[in-house]
Amino acid sequence: MAEQKGPQWAMATPAEVYLVGVACIGIFGLLMGWVNPGAIPVVAVFLIACGIVTMALGTIELRRGDILLGSINMVFGGLIWFGLGFILAYVAWAWANLGAAPAVLQPDLRIAGYFAAGISLLFFLFLPNVGKLSWFLFLAFVVLGLGLAFLAAGLINNTAFGDFPMSASGVCFLIFALMVIYLGTAFITNTVYQAPKLPIGKPMMK
Repeated sequence: MAEQKGPQWAMATPAEVYLVGVACIGIFGLLMGWVNPGAIPVVAVFLIACGIVTMALGTIELRRGDILLGSINMVFGGLIWFGLGFILAYVAWAWANLGAAPAVLQPDLRIAGYFAAGISLLFFLFLPNVGKLSWFLFLAFVVLGLGLAFLAAGLINNTAFGDFPMSASGVCFLIFALMVIYLGTAFITNTVYQAPKLPIGKPMMK
């Protein structure tokens, strides 16, 4: 008797890019210095919540056999959302509880800059593979990689929010957010209508 297969999983990445887009808009506001440091705990909670969902979505993509989108989702969930979220949560806790502690016990965010540099490298390494999917997605990853590089430089040099290169990083995050929100909408719309209603860009390479 033939084995019965369950329903095919749908692509999970459109939901992920919506999460990414909204989170990056919030990060943009923080990096531009348009909110006070009291927003950091709120951002931390939001990013951790995004991380929980993203890890589940990445698992779905890997279960579907898509190593590229599954790996990208896992990098976002584990390194960016969980990593950045828990770092910001710790910073908020340290400010509340270690305000009078010696300087040696205060959080040194320069180490987060080195983490950001490593994550930036990962997204540049994704470029040849995402270029096989779409030139638009390729361009979005270039923007994200630059944003993470600016963020790394700002953290390593103790740059304040609102100053360059933090503001340059924020602008990159905003541009990336708008690009991936469009991509998520295009993926869903084209799937629902079973036709290329919204273009996502042709592959750059074979």
